[in-house]
Amino acid sequence: MAISYWLSAIGYQLSAISYQLKRTLLEVLSAIGYWLSAISYWLTADG
Repeated sequence: MAISYWLSAIGYQLSAISYQLKRTLLEVLSAIGYWLSAISYWLTADG
């Protein structure tokens, strides 16, 4: 299901975010905002 795919994507993003924390917090927040929007869109489309 799409949910399983997005859960995997979330796990990947968390790893990427941990790496980005070494850079700037703004980049991390931008990434989080982008993925939350994408997840919300796909959950709505899937349901």
